[in-house]
Amino acid sequence: MVNLQYLYEWFQGYVQAYYTEDKFIMDRVLLKEGHSKRVAASSVSLAGYLALDARQKSIAEVIGLLHDISRFRQVTEYRTFVDADSFDHGDAGAAELTQNSILQEFTAAEQAMIGFAIINHNKMLIPPACPETELFAKIIRDADKLDIFRVLPPIQADHDYSPKLIGQLKQGGVLAYIDVKTLADKRLIRLSWFYDIYFDWTLKQLVDEGYLERQLAALPDNEDCSVIKATLKAYIAKRLAGTAII
Repeated sequence: MVNLQYLYEWFQGYVQAYYTEDKFIMDRVLLKEGHSKRVAASSVSLAGYLALDARQKSIAEVIGLLHDISRFRQVTEYRTFVDADSFDHGDAGAAELTQNSILQEFTAAEQAMIGFAIINHNKMLIPPACPETELFAKIIRDADKLDIFRVLPPIQADHDYSPKLIGQLKQGGVLAYIDVKTLADKRLIRLSWFYDIYFDWTLKQLVDEGYLERQLAALPDNEDCSVIKATLKAYIAKRLAGTAII
């Protein structure tokens, strides 16, 4: 396993350069600082579940630590984490790492895999790539979602859901942000994330920690939402049938 102490030191110095007396920005810088470290830890745990070797675990950890590196500049310059109102933080993050030349401990092929994972951790789909490259992209997407579920507050909104999203979620599958029309629609987006979890290890964490039931409980009791709940529960039950993950 690569000694990543130098990267953690670089990361800490990089983040501290964005520390400010502006409470709005500072709160969000600290949020992403903690998030990045937790995602790194979860990436290592997931890599262990997948029985990856020491070098691969280091790559997964680096991706977890640095996947949101451009978020600090984003919130400082634009006062938002909304990519549509600023820039694509996956693309910008990978470019920033290239500019800073901090991955010298890794081969060119490994740096390419790291960049690919960071670029695609926030995209709707992972584009085709070699199996190992896709694997790292899947690990960061799972580890990222796991922590997002843990830190996002409940959505405070009425139940004015867009018919298009309701119809799509009744069939199962991931919803697109571009179709979000109301604040309530973001509840449906979060529910759809369960269909975008790649590994049973991650899915079981979310279920065991109660995030599935909390998301389902936030929906009203009507015919459409009953179908959504039943469809998702059946999907997860099938995924985790016979799973014994500690």
